[in-house]
Amino acid sequence: MNTFKKLSLSLMLATSILLPFGTVPTQAAPITGAYGEVRTTAKAVVTVDATIKEVRGYDEDREHQHLLVDDIRVQEIENGSADDIPNRAFVSIRIDEQGTEKEIPNLRAGAPIEIKGEFIPEEEAYETPHNCCDAVIHFTHDPLGYVRYDGTLYR
Repeated sequence: MNTFKKLSLSLMLATSILLPFGTVPTQAAPITGAYGEVRTTAKAVVTVDATIKEVRGYDEDREHQHLLVDDIRVQEIENGSADDIPNRAFVSIRIDEQGTEKEIPNLRAGAPIEIKGEFIPEEEAYETPHNCCDAVIHFTHDPLGYVRYDGTLYR
């Protein structure tokens, strides 16, 4: 047996012994996002307390309520670091049957709000009529997130 084959077999044997069964030493498995996009890394999911800075209304289909929040305090973060979360973010709350199923009443500037959702850094967020340049928190509904406002939990 030539040297290359011996080395290859030795490497395969060593790998099979050192790695637990069922694992594959490759990049992360693809993740399918809520809109069908495929990515290989999970986005950060944040739970934050914040203050509503502006109520920015609805998207054109009235499927989302839009807010700008500031004074963000990170309670919990998955797949990221609290240091990466800015003090201000645009929030998109889906209010149709695929989201919280109803709008959140009486949203007002200056009020406290608790939000859990997927975080998109400013440099990855795309511009919309209600958000030109801020980081975004979205998917603020089941199965990922929620909004707690005025003592009511919206999932």
